[in-house]
Amino acid sequence: MRRAVFLPALLLVLVWLALAGGRNWLGPVALVQGLLDRQDFLIYGLRLPRLLIAVGAGMALGMAGALMQGLTRNPLATPDIIGLTQGAGLGFAIALLMDLPLLAGAACGSALAVVCVALLAQGRGALAFVLFGIGIGATAAAATTVLLVLAPDAKAARAMIWLSGSLARADLATAGWVWLVLLAGGALVALRAHRLGLLWLGDDVMASLGVDLSRMRILVLGLVTALTAASTLAVGPIGFVAFVAAPLARAISGAEAPAIWPAALTGACLLVAADLMARLIAPVAVFPTGLVMGVIGAPYLIFFLWRDRQEAR
Repeated sequence: MRRAVFLPALLLVLVWLALAGGRNWLGPVALVQGLLDRQDFLIYGLRLPRLLIAVGAGMALGMAGALMQGLTRNPLATPDIIGLTQGAGLGFAIALLMDLPLLAGAACGSALAVVCVALLAQGRGALAFVLFGIGIGATAAAATTVLLVLAPDAKAARAMIWLSGSLARADLATAGWVWLVLLAGGALVALRAHRLGLLWLGDDVMASLGVDLSRMRILVLGLVTALTAASTLAVGPIGFVAFVAAPLARAISGAEAPAIWPAALTGACLLVAADLMARLIAPVAVFPTGLVMGVIGAPYLIFFLWRDRQEAR
């Protein structure tokens, strides 16, 4: 029971800290007064939109990571390997250089990357989808680098902030559609919870239980694409959240794989904590949240690989 309530309780504490913390810390009374005053710019103009996006995008990435790891039955798999985030980065860079709407460019880039991967891997199974995704992602990342090298300094700097993962430009409108995608994806996960829980058992077991493997793969890949795209468009390509959330959630909550809902809560906790740390490190500057998440996630990856090797001996 204690394990089950730990993640929600931790998220509530982080939510309070995110609203209260920053260059100007707010006490409990001042925080409540700010929430009651819809004209309070510090709360409703700055901190609340940023918090809503951090929670929504973190939950979306956590769910996407758990689903992707369940689909591939590989604890190292993340949505990045299907080329979606790299495609979004390329679309963002092109839109920035051509003075087009940035979010529209990132959305078109991510959609084009997924369509290319789907066409190339059609009828060849999930492994082919992953392999083609890696190739498309590497190509998009290389093209993005070339464009940034050729871009004017001001535009290149702006693109690098987004590509590093930042919540500095958060607003309530962006938070609204992130949560819309999250709630739609969460509802679909809830409706298919039993079958999605079979992912780690393998294709043979799922087939023996009457699961349509093709439809299941399409469902999972569709959910991963939608959830990852929504979070990427809102905050940029923030790494490690989708990778760390699911295994950390299983360790904390004791839930069995794929642990989709615990992974969602863990992803929200990670992103809210990383964004709070970014604001505290540089209260008057734009410090990318993705850099903080990298400092958190990279040591975990090293530890994960070391532990896996120790267990294999």
